[in-house]
Amino acid sequence: MTDTAKFSLNLALLHDGMVDKTGKTVTTSVTLIDVHDISRSCRTYGVESFSVVHPSQTMRALVRSVKQHWDSDFGAAYNPNRQDALGVLHIASDLDEALAQIEKRTGRIPKIIATSARDGDDRVSYGQMRETMQASDDSYLLIFGTGWGMGPELMAKANYTLKPIVGPTPYNHLSVRAACAIILDRLRGQ
Repeated sequence: MTDTAKFSLNLALLHDGMVDKTGKTVTTSVTLIDVHDISRSCRTYGVESFSVVHPSQTMRALVRSVKQHWDSDFGAAYNPNRQDALGVLHIASDLDEALAQIEKRTGRIPKIIATSARDGDDRVSYGQMRETMQASDDSYLLIFGTGWGMGPELMAKANYTLKPIVGPTPYNHLSVRAACAIILDRLRGQ
């Protein structure tokens, strides 16, 4: 089955403006396995760009060095699939920069779709979001938080917020890379 979508789906992994387990606003560290695995999920599900967003120049340089390794002669020859997956990877210092990068590439300001493990009255089902995207030619940015989730300031920027992923037990603390794969499958899976 060929994808004939007119919309543009992009993804960002945010590290600033997160909350910790006490509710304090914090900046989290980049986890390199997230960069690799989310890039692979994005490539699998036709996401146009994946932005790792971090305010620290050092953290952005670390992500850039990972990308450069797999773009190099050795990395590209050793694992061409990893080079292909990391081809969607972009790096930004904040959400506004990620949005500007997408607007420059697509010519459209993306609508923001937030994710959260917390439920609420304003949450949109995956089916509703999928239908909304498929019926449009808009650009979308699916944002994921790290730590214990995105703080209220980031959540307030969203045009849509997806319902949480719910399993058969009360435990609800998936890794961001697992949540990303599940959500992309629900929004873009065949």
